[in-house]
Amino acid sequence: MKYDVCIIGAGVIGASVARELAKYNLKTVVLEANPSFAQETSQGNSGLIHGGFDPKPEKINAKLNQEGKKLFAEHWFKELDFKHAPVNSIVLAFNEAEEKNLEELIQRGIKNGCTEQEIKIINQDVLQKLEPNINPNVKKALLCTSSVVLDPVELTGVLLKNAIKNGTEVKFSEKVIGIEKPSDFKITTNKGVYEAKVIINCAGHYADEIAKLAGYPDFELTTKRGEYIVLNQTKANSVNNVLFMVPDIHGKGVIVAPTLTGKVLVGPTAVDGVPKDETRLITREMEDHIKAIGLKIIPGLDMSKICLRFSGSRPIYKETDDFYIKTAKADQNFINVAGMKSPALSAAPAIAAMVEKMLGAVLPLDPKANWDRFEKNVFYNS
Repeated sequence: MKYDVCIIGAGVIGASVARELAKYNLKTVVLEANPSFAQETSQGNSGLIHGGFDPKPEKINAKLNQEGKKLFAEHWFKELDFKHAPVNSIVLAFNEAEEKNLEELIQRGIKNGCTEQEIKIINQDVLQKLEPNINPNVKKALLCTSSVVLDPVELTGVLLKNAIKNGTEVKFSEKVIGIEKPSDFKITTNKGVYEAKVIINCAGHYADEIAKLAGYPDFELTTKRGEYIVLNQTKANSVNNVLFMVPDIHGKGVIVAPTLTGKVLVGPTAVDGVPKDETRLITREMEDHIKAIGLKIIPGLDMSKICLRFSGSRPIYKETDDFYIKTAKADQNFINVAGMKSPALSAAPAIAAMVEKMLGAVLPLDPKANWDRFEKNVFYNS
């Protein structure tokens, strides 16, 4: 089986790339090790398009967060039918030191492209009106009005369905176990052998292992596990906005957030150096930690109403703590899309566009006359 492009990984990033490339006359296949799509990092995250005030301005992820947010609004929300809802993000300051951090986040957001109407500091009175159940000890907060909540699994399914409609092949339960390059790439899975002129490596926290299989050990990833709890909605478990603690070196921290189904999401934790095959584990220790932080944010949360616990992985490129979107040093036909931690979901359309440009440097991109960019919300599975 010969292809122009082989995409390894059917999470939201692999699906975004597949949908973007389906507009061209390319023979493309997506190989996914799991029995369905979005089973790893894409399934276990907070499901937010971020406003873009948190990434450091010099980072690639800061630029792509803003570009991705714009592409969601201008194209994906109009062309792809998946559930989403606007939501405020609010970062809480409990003391003067954290208030200073809010000012730093405002300046960072402005540098990243956020507008002054989009992000601002609010006082305790305004916060109480927006979030009546908030901890009264919160002194000030950063309000961002441009966030969106969505279901990343549903989004991934719609992206893949659109790619398939436009000619892309998607194959599940196909774990890549070998990659050679006698001329074109020869990709061996547990089920068969595929040939492709270009490989696009979207394998999540396994992306460094896939690159090594091809003989390109250019980068190393570490894995961070984040655990969550989900609470059934009650009068006590009612939240209107996504509520953040001030970010630290471990990431954005535990949040309390509404979901599209009316439940309340609390999490994630951040445990570094987790083995790649232990990213979906949940622990009692971390459950207690999540509860403690959740109750600091909303003291009245009823933690007896837990209806779900889950965890997810964050692939970290520690050398820069940024996305790693580069061709292999020895081969422009091997494109790595790695280090896809937050805000990768927010940046997904922009990441796909960036990969499209990289592919155009090695393959001719001939647009299809009949590309159909629109997709109804029918959850695709195989």
